[in-house]
Amino acid sequence: SRVQSGSTARYRLSGEPGFVKSVSAARVLTRRHVRIAVAKEAVERLLVREDATVDVPMVEDAEAFEREFAELHVRAVPVDAELESAGFDDERSERR
Repeated sequence: SRVQSGSTARYRLSGEPGFVKSVSAARVLTRRHVRIAVAKEAVERLLVREDATVDVPMVEDAEAFEREFAELHVRAVPVDAELESAGFDDERSERR
């Protein structure tokens, strides 16, 4: 069933060794209101070992979302977290 409420988030997805459940990965995204075409494109990138960045309209619980992907051998990292670890300040969008 689709998530009924949540926050928008941007995630970078990376397929890890053992990732083969492409339909399940697409379902994780579509449950959170990602359009099917966008989910399909993201999963296709993962299958050829490319990263995919996806805007997710309704993330009800970030830990649950990331855990669902981890169970499918997909690493899901919020893009904001990547920026912080690279030394960018969210408020001003400039490198520290």
